[in-house]
Order: sequence, then structure tokens, then C-alpha cells
Amino acid sequence: MELIFGKENADKLRDRYTVLELETVEKEHNGETISMDVYCVIPGSKVGIADMPKIKQWTKLHEDFLHGYQTEQYDYCLQCIEHLRGQFGGEVDTFYDEIERRIKEKA
Repeated sequence: MELIFGKENADKLRDRYTVLELETVEKEHNGETISMDVYCVIPGSKVGIADMPKIKQWTKLHEDFLHGYQTEQYDYCLQCIEHLRGQFGGEVDTFYDEIERRIKEKA
């Protein structure tokens, strides 16, 4: 999975690639906490031609999944993960695994 940081960088690539928001992370820099938005770029080579019509559907489900996670709708998130795992050429599966682990720790 190729990661990029910052909405501006993500927006520059959206015309040519599938770019998915992942999460916001915080980093200490010079004694100051900085929030950074993390995105991933899905290489075209990872998605087959037959899957191209489904990309918008998967992207929408991914966005709904993120909203569910942010609003603590964890059962919904786990259902989304079942449908999203393996999509996008499997590029985002490690992220879904991590979120699933986090949810299960909270239970």
C-alpha cells in the first residue's frame, strides 16, 4: 500500500488514481502535536479490468466504513470490512485488519 500525507497531496492524485482516506494520525514535531491526514493510492495494476466498474461502489462503502468508525458504529464497520476485504486488489486489507483489531479490543 502506498501512503501519502495531506489532503492537498491526495487531491492532486485523484484524477489519475483511486485515492482512499485512511485516518488522521498525530505526530510530535518540535514539541507541538501535528495532525496529519493519511491516504493510500491504489495502483491501477492492482485492480483488474473486470473490477473497474465496481471501484466507485467500493470507494463509497469505504467512505461509509470510515464514517461508521468515526461515529463508533462498530458493528456496521465489521460488516463493511467483510465486504471490503480483498477489494482494491487487497491493497487496503492490512488497514481493515488493523481497524478490526482495534474494534475487537474495545469490545
